[in-house]
Amino acid sequence: MRSSRRCRRPQHCAAYFCANRRTIASRARGITFHKFPKDKRVRKKWEVALRRDGFTASDSSVLCCEHFKQSDFDKTGQIVRLRDGVIPSVFSFPVHLQKVGY
Repeated sequence: MRSSRRCRRPQHCAAYFCANRRTIASRARGITFHKFPKDKRVRKKWEVALRRDGFTASDSSVLCCEHFKQSDFDKTGQIVRLRDGVIPSVFSFPVHLQKVGY
């Protein structure tokens, strides 16, 4: 008989070559994870910023805090939040994805 509890796998950051996963250890290191925006226009900008051919974010896709500038965050409350309309911009792309105007 199967258990009714679902086994939750750690979420992986959707950025190219990023190895960060949402785990207790990453949380202890201060790494936060942020879901893709619900707004379709802004979500598309996030997808384009990732430079991953054929990638479409799901409702459970996340990016870790390492792909945002410090100024992108609102840390005034108890929860770290991204400011409205922020687009991820900190990536270490391989050479073939570093073309200007990608």
